[in-house]
Amino acid sequence: MHSVVQIWQGWANLTGRGRRSFYDWRDGLAPAGRLCLLLAAAAGIGLCSRISLPLPFTPVPLSLQTFGLAVAAVTMGRGWGAAAGAMYVFCIALGAPWAAGGAGGLAVFAGPTTGYLLGFVLEGAALNQFAANPARCRWLSMWGAILACDILLVLTPGTLWLWGWLSAAGQPATLLDAAAKGFFPFLAVDVLKTGLAAAVAGWLGRR
Repeated sequence: MHSVVQIWQGWANLTGRGRRSFYDWRDGLAPAGRLCLLLAAAAGIGLCSRISLPLPFTPVPLSLQTFGLAVAAVTMGRGWGAAAGAMYVFCIALGAPWAAGGAGGLAVFAGPTTGYLLGFVLEGAALNQFAANPARCRWLSMWGAILACDILLVLTPGTLWLWGWLSAAGQPATLLDAAAKGFFPFLAVDVLKTGLAAAVAGWLGRR
């Protein structure tokens, strides 16, 4: 209960007048409070995944997952940001309906989006390491890091998995075909999402 009260007080501090830095409040949490914050971050990514738009030409929907993951990874603190992506994927495996479109359970990992989900773990770890140095956390450098990680660690493995999945599903495709379904359609929107994630990290206060 004390941890819940801490998190509620932190939200009040962030939204009220004279708010203090989220990062100062975060660092003052007890271990139980940090664990509650980790679960809240995973749930937040799951909530973002429910905001999705199916696309008629690909089995991969457009969603806000990458936005939620990036915010968690760069704001949770050393180690905890890396754990956020892993916790999110673990909860999906346990059955939480937090994959794109509200899916959950082990069956999700046999679908076309598994590469993206595994990429979230990699992205969470990489961004957490990047954000551990406050000198790197200016908006432009943060945006560049989030976008680079999104392209290299989420879109790329997601596209490679989709390529194999299409062949296994009896829809043989070239790598370029897979990229046209799982990479290129998401680039422009991900530029916007990653920029917004960097802006949210800055809005939360000075580190």
